[in-house]
Amino acid sequence: MEQISKIMIIGSKGMAGHVIYYYLKEHTSYSIVDIARGTDFFVPNYQLDITDFVKLEEVIKKELPRIVINCIGILNQNAERHPDKAILLNSYLPHFLAKVGSNLGFKVIHISTDCVFDGKKGGYTEDSIKDGHGFYSQTKALGELNYGNNLTIRTSIIGPELKKDGIGLFHWFMQQSGNIKGYSEAYWTGVTTIELAKGIVAAIEQNVKGLHHLVNNYKINKYDLLVLFKNAFKRDNVLVDKFNDYHVDKSLIKTDQSFVYTIPDYKFMIDEMKLWIETHPSLYNL
Repeated sequence: MEQISKIMIIGSKGMAGHVIYYYLKEHTSYSIVDIARGTDFFVPNYQLDITDFVKLEEVIKKELPRIVINCIGILNQNAERHPDKAILLNSYLPHFLAKVGSNLGFKVIHISTDCVFDGKKGGYTEDSIKDGHGFYSQTKALGELNYGNNLTIRTSIIGPELKKDGIGLFHWFMQQSGNIKGYSEAYWTGVTTIELAKGIVAAIEQNVKGLHHLVNNYKINKYDLLVLFKNAFKRDNVLVDKFNDYHVDKSLIKTDQSFVYTIPDYKFMIDEMKLWIETHPSLYNL
């Protein structure tokens, strides 16, 4: 296997990107170069509008990374409101990076989502038909890379966010008090962003390519997940009420065993996330 020296992270201030950035900085010897839009929280190596593809390619050619980790994404309602941006960033950008990577000799690691599926049946494998609806689902489906030396990691993530107006489940939970709804028929198989970062390191070390699910093959419902949040973070002012009037199952199953990495159970991941937050107090306002 060739020696990996430099890794570029695109979108280093998002929910996934900032944890991947800090985890690789703290736990590996790779040289890390990052691209982000703004200078709040920390100043990236390159402050760049990622839709400026000419400038983006110039930066990549200057740095010549061996791996580019794409953490850019237009999420959920934002994708529905701005379909043009969703197509550009969720669909076109990954393949643009793959084209540049083919010319310059680097691997793209792209993060995809369980939302490429509609959630009617659950238990989706790597080969299941992508039947999600809406611009977010469909643009993310088009953006998956399953060719060349590239890697798509399909999963769902929870984790702390740098932004005060974050839209993730954990960020939402930490803003709540009183009674909240926990859907006992909404099933999930995802990972914390810390576990995602650890999985990416393992994938780099194994030179994994193709499309792989990063899950532990055991689904949890959103009610039980919120209770784990409540207990781990001692949110005694929050009462999670069980509701069974909403059913969705986007659970993923990992069947391709060529990528060897074991995802721990959900309690372990939440406890690990709590420790991450406690050891990075300057990043979060929780």
